Amino acid sequence: MKTLTESDARFIERMGQLAQADGLSRIAGQIWAVLIVSDDPVSSSDLVGLLRVSKASVSTNTCFLERLGVVERRSIPGERQDFFAIRPSPYAAFLEGQIKRYETAKSVVAEAKSTITNDHTRAKLADLENFYDMYYQSLHDLLEQLNSQAFEEGK
Repeated sequence: MKTLTESDARFIERMGQLAQADGLSRIAGQIWAVLIVSDDPVSSSDLVGLLRVSKASVSTNTCFLERLGVVERRSIPGERQDFFAIRPSPYAAFLEGQIKRYETAKSVVAEAKSTITNDHTRAKLADLENFYDMYYQSLHDLLEQLNSQAFEEGK
């Protein structure tokens, strides 16, 4: 892995803080940032050494970032450890994952609305359903913008 500049190190730390402020793991934010500033895939052991965290923390957080759709695991012939890189179109994949989660949330609310009879609860469920509908639509719109931008850039 390349030597990090002071700006790289500051970005990595700040991304960790941002992730933590958003309710995510600080380490996940730092790993994401390391992969952004790296030109090549980064090994698990490099992440452990660079971030001064345990192998278990790297494993847990890289798996989390893979589930979000922003990171992909790679292998290098002759190497026994895993390497990680930002996947192609990571933010579109991230939004696709969010859309799937909101589809599930919308179905949970719809099911509750069909079985709960308390008017006060049903009114609150209607508010929640409206929120999910608007958020779901905004995710679709954003995904469409990302995909059309990628298409225009020839990605």
